Parts: sequence; structure tokens; C-alpha cells
Amino acid sequence: MEAQAPFLYYATLYARGTLLPPKKPKAPPVLSLPELGGEVPLTRKRLLPKTRKALAKVLAAHPEGLEVGARLWPRTKEGRLDLARFQLARLSQDPARWEGVYGRFFALGIPQAWEEVAGYLVLEIRPNPQGLLPKPFPLEVMVPKELRPKVAPPGEGLALRVRGRAVSGLLVVEDLEALPPPPARVDEGPTPPQEGSSPPKGV
Repeated sequence: MEAQAPFLYYATLYARGTLLPPKKPKAPPVLSLPELGGEVPLTRKRLLPKTRKALAKVLAAHPEGLEVGARLWPRTKEGRLDLARFQLARLSQDPARWEGVYGRFFALGIPQAWEEVAGYLVLEIRPNPQGLLPKPFPLEVMVPKELRPKVAPPGEGLALRVRGRAVSGLLVVEDLEALPPPPARVDEGPTPPQEGSSPPKGV
């Protein structure tokens, strides 16, 4: 599951959960993620068009709910996972498909803030060439003491590729690597309204 070249900005979290139908008319379906401590409301803006169609088919076939594997685009707030702002990148009706990576996250971004004593790192996940992400967003992660000397501080012109686990609502880094930043995107027209960014193949 290691990221491979060409390097692109991304932030992805894998989770096992239960897809639940809407609780009331006009309400969105819900992805229950007990290992992450909450639920992701699957509102329209949290889904790509192809994911939206696949979701409707799954719910039609399994109105009582279904255990699924999910590849998510995570968001954080005040250092912790913000489930209400997650987006669903991909859904698998075969949870065994991603066995071994549930609870793990993968990201590549530009360091924006670094508190070495606390191990608090903010990565800016930027739009990719021809990508769907309309604007950058911050991803807050925690870096253990033994990895802090490897962090490229803001201003050094480097990107950081990180991998780790979601632990008690925090994204805790287990490995990191400094890399040249990916190419900047040059917008040539209106950006699609969907948010999110996909990791390279292999993640």
C-alpha cells in the first residue's frame, strides 16, 4: 500500500464500517465507523458522482444496512478527525478487500505549521493537476518523538509523505519521508464542485 511515483498530493484513510439507509425522509444515508468513533453523513457534496450512483445501488440491494470497506478523504479540526467533513472516495461491498489497512492513513502535503515539542504537524494538501480538489486544506497529524528529527519544517521547499494510524481520534504518524513537492496545478477553467484528492496507485 505504499505510495508510488508520480507523486501527487493526497490524504486517504481506510476504514471498515456499516452503510445505513436514511433515518428519515430526505435525510442522507450514513456510514457508521465505530473504530473511528462516529458516523459520516453521506450528503451529496461528500460524494463523487460515480460514488453517488454506486451508493444508490448498494442501498437499493441492502436496505437493512451492509458491512463495507471505505476509502475516505479525511479532514481534521483542532488536531482531531472531523468525521462530519469526511468525504467518501470509494466504497467496497467486500470488506476483506482492504484487510490489513483499516485504520491506516496515507498523505502527502506541504508542511504549514510545526510544533516540534508537541509533535504537532499541519500539512497543506493542495490541488493536483487535473484534479477535483478546488482549494487546499490543512491536515493535522501527530508525530512521535523518534520521528520528529525527520520532519522538513515549513519554508524548506519540501513536501512530506506520511503514513500512520488513526488512534483515539488522532492521526498518528508511523513513517515519514521528505520529497520534492509535486507540480503545481494550472487551472484552465471552472473547477468541479466536488472536493477530495486521490492518492497515487498502490495506496
